[in-house]
Amino acid sequence: MDINKLSKLLPVSPSGEQPLFVSTREREGDIRYKWDVVLERGLASDYGLFMPARLPRFTEATISGLSNLDYPEMAWVIMRNFLPQEDIPDDILADICSGAYSETHIPLEEAIDDNNLVIARLDRGPSCSFKDFAARFLARLMSHYLSVKQRKAAIIVATSGDTGTAIQTAFYGLPNTNVLVLYPADRVSEVQEKQMLSVTGNVRAVPVDGNFDDCQRLAKRLLNDNNVRERFNLTSANSISIWRLLPQTVYYFYIWAELHKRFPDQNILFSVPSGNLGNLTAGLIAKRMGLPVKVFIAGTNANNIFANIVGKGTSSGSLSNKNTLANSMDISIPSNLERILFLYGESPENIPDILSGKKRITPAVAKSLRRDVFVEDIITNEDIEAHIVRFWRRNNIVLEPHGVIGVAASFRYRQYFSEDESIIVVLETASPSKFPDFQKKYPDIPMPQCPSVKKLAGIDLKSIRPEKVAAGPDAIIEKLELLIK
Repeated sequence: MDINKLSKLLPVSPSGEQPLFVSTREREGDIRYKWDVVLERGLASDYGLFMPARLPRFTEATISGLSNLDYPEMAWVIMRNFLPQEDIPDDILADICSGAYSETHIPLEEAIDDNNLVIARLDRGPSCSFKDFAARFLARLMSHYLSVKQRKAAIIVATSGDTGTAIQTAFYGLPNTNVLVLYPADRVSEVQEKQMLSVTGNVRAVPVDGNFDDCQRLAKRLLNDNNVRERFNLTSANSISIWRLLPQTVYYFYIWAELHKRFPDQNILFSVPSGNLGNLTAGLIAKRMGLPVKVFIAGTNANNIFANIVGKGTSSGSLSNKNTLANSMDISIPSNLERILFLYGESPENIPDILSGKKRITPAVAKSLRRDVFVEDIITNEDIEAHIVRFWRRNNIVLEPHGVIGVAASFRYRQYFSEDESIIVVLETASPSKFPDFQKKYPDIPMPQCPSVKKLAGIDLKSIRPEKVAAGPDAIIEKLELLIK
């Protein structure tokens, strides 16, 4: 990695200014946090989420230069803006990026019968999920930091499906780290559960008697309990953590660059399956950093709080957690919705009441959001299945329930804006092989094989599944104690 060449692509920042972070609950930014405090805490003490105090801005010329880089190099240029050089020297950052992304591969599959639609397969990492991209960077950054500080940390993660395995795979065997994954019992696919329970050592998964929202509330509660946090040196690797989210901006730049080479004269839009909204938030941050994307298309399932907030201005009537085929998106209150509202200028004091349905989104914020984001929701499981079958038969491309929601949202966008001939790239977020029940129902559709899923063949889930634990802090603290022994 040629550091001198890459350094020339960095945006010019105010002289001597260090990358700092603020809480989404503190609009004035009077309280600012260093990167390592943010890494350790995960969640601000006021229950807000951390955001960069200032975003770098890449010029059109710089973005053109980024197009000539491979993935580890592009990650270095983008992440360099958020990490102080005196703490993470250039060569260390290069090692982190190279170790995380040495085998990164993002196939771009053009649809045959759906004009100007491209599928970006983010499902080719170790756990066959798009979460691998951020998890692998975070794990190496965390391990390096703890090694320098000669400390150990416990990492708590709530997952609705794929995050758990991605984090476990990324942190497996790394020194100074222990990971506890909380997942909703009976609300993940059999393959997802097998994946999480098959990884042991310094990483463990625990089924919780509840839904994802219960798991997420537990994680946040423990992260903000000073006694618990200090006792276990507890932090997060969910997209609660800004360090799980910022690395996701990289693949937006990378995919845009690859498609711009193929279609130099056309606009490029992104269609993002949206559950906890971390993926979409990363895209919107990339746009603020200069990525020339006019509109993001957000697809949701029946858990459509974001669609309601953007379309109607309120979350009222959409706060129940519904069980769907796109289980990783079965989230009633996405944590990153707070970051999006903050990014678009919503007053911090309004955010909790907006999330709970007590207040409407500020009209100016709604107008700005609607300018940048088109949201469409799929209400029924039958719709999801029909779109998977239709897309396979028309394009010979197999998708899974989450990615196909991005496709369906793209179709609806075309109906509303038929004159827009932009390339729409849909982010496929997981391998179809993680959802074998669909293949049983449609045996004529050949499912792509994910290596890490293939290894699970022959494992009896009942033989490795632990008893589910109560959705309360005492039960989770007990599991943390067992983990760090």
